[in-house]
Amino acid sequence: MRLVAISGGTGSAKLVRGLAAVVPQMTVVANPGDNLWMHGLYVCPDIDIVTYTLAGIADRSKGWGIDHDSFYTLGQLEAMGEPAWFRLGDRDLAISIVRTELLRRGHSLTSVTSEVCNRLGVVQKVLPATDEPLETHILTDEGEMHLQDFWVKNAGRPKVMGIRYEGAPRARPSTQVVEALKRAEVVVICPGNPVTSIGPILSLRGMKKLLTGIDSTVLAVSPMVGTAPVSGPAGVFLKAVGARPDSVGVAGLYKGLVDRFFIHPADSSMKGEIERMGMTAVATDTIMGDESSEVRLARELASI
Repeated sequence: MRLVAISGGTGSAKLVRGLAAVVPQMTVVANPGDNLWMHGLYVCPDIDIVTYTLAGIADRSKGWGIDHDSFYTLGQLEAMGEPAWFRLGDRDLAISIVRTELLRRGHSLTSVTSEVCNRLGVVQKVLPATDEPLETHILTDEGEMHLQDFWVKNAGRPKVMGIRYEGAPRARPSTQVVEALKRAEVVVICPGNPVTSIGPILSLRGMKKLLTGIDSTVLAVSPMVGTAPVSGPAGVFLKAVGARPDSVGVAGLYKGLVDRFFIHPADSSMKGEIERMGMTAVATDTIMGDESSEVRLARELASI
């Protein structure tokens, strides 16, 4: 099966791990919207978490970074007065060093990500959604800030007023992403934050038109159960863009793009509202608490 997963952060990575167990040669389109420069290095958190997950080295206890990483370099940076709020481990830093050096030699982010995957033994294709600059910015009562500044540095405390995708009016999906989506039989929008993980990808010029024009079946998994996200600040961001903080609100953001929308059984009462948007609502257990539940949900999606 030619399967493409559109992926964000931790929640997406869990489903990607399950999908890779079912469809080993899958392709992942990863969110570049939270990429940032730190300590002179280009860091790609969402691209890295899916790469580390597929490589089998992700730290599952934290949901980010590399398992059993050390933090000596960060400690020394902090001792020298440098900012240490973004917790990059030593092995994580090493990968960012390699990425930055390859980018400075003129390689695209797509080719660099492919090289990192090869060196880590990842057999699946991991494609940044675009090779062009794209950043998710949060508009707050304390001013506009990068997503990582809002969520990590400021612990999500500022009041969210809106979201802006810096670079989206110009950035387009990469050629490799366009080709992968055109060839796909099934596209799965993973249960990432619909505003800050999936939203930047959908904001790219031509992306929504591409998704509506392909012949493949497009599926999406809601990251919400009731009015609460399974993890992260999705509810806050949904409200900020004027959407309901529940599965109906998420479905509204995907209206016209998705054929089948998977929700938790606790949200079964929302099926009617969702289906009036032109998609089939499927109630199933969307909670992925362990690897077996990841594979179970992946098998259900891949059997469509």
